[in-house]
Amino acid sequence: MDPVIDGSFIPLFLTQLNASRARLKKAIHTRQLEMWYQPIVQLDTGRVVGAEALVRWPQPDGKLLPPDCFIPFARETQLLSTMTQWVIGQVFNDLGAWLRQHPQHYISINIEPDDLQSADLLSHLALLCQGYGVRPQQITLEITESSMIDPQVIAPMVERYRRAGHAIYLDDFGTGYANLNYLQAVTFDVLKIDKTLIDPLPGKSLLPQVIALARSLSLEPLAEGVETQAQAAWLKSHGVKYAQGWLYSKALTSRAFIHWCEPRCVTAD
Repeated sequence: MDPVIDGSFIPLFLTQLNASRARLKKAIHTRQLEMWYQPIVQLDTGRVVGAEALVRWPQPDGKLLPPDCFIPFARETQLLSTMTQWVIGQVFNDLGAWLRQHPQHYISINIEPDDLQSADLLSHLALLCQGYGVRPQQITLEITESSMIDPQVIAPMVERYRRAGHAIYLDDFGTGYANLNYLQAVTFDVLKIDKTLIDPLPGKSLLPQVIALARSLSLEPLAEGVETQAQAAWLKSHGVKYAQGWLYSKALTSRAFIHWCEPRCVTAD
């Protein structure tokens, strides 16, 4: 016999859902969200090459909610596209002038596969790049491994962005979703290795196999969550060129990021 379901909670649940959706929508439209930037560095020199843009939602108690707490909700309530447009615009507002002055550097923006299907997003990026004098190569896009969709669907979308000059990163690799068939079907540029694979270093890890896989597919590995000199030394000794993590810097406001970068920027060859 099916259990009896108490439906008395449903009106309260819907009320709370609608209230949360209204709060998030207001936060987007009144620019209450904030962008923070975590530097990405060259392992051998410590020089900064770019940053990952990270959206935060300030709360009344002063806490900053990370995207894991509200991106799924934005997706479920059809606010994701609006949020993505805001995030991209804010990145240019924060760092467009800095990128124009530092053509060797880039900012990486997290997007969802659904975003790639938007006909407006690529043209939006093109207009912003043109307006700010930023090369398309200076804006890279990250897709999380946990958000993957049918590779036959996403592959042509990824290729459109790559042809326009935007490198595509596969984020959080190692969380258990992607497989070799997926990596063979979709052309990525960079494989971001999840912190869970970095944490055991310099002890036993699956990282040598992951690095070998990346190289076999002509992917540049980038290590996330590097926190110790021992981890950095191991990665350098195994040919990994780029990393981000608290060993170098936590996420920073745009002003703090620019200040942090001043003595650490790479220079043109």
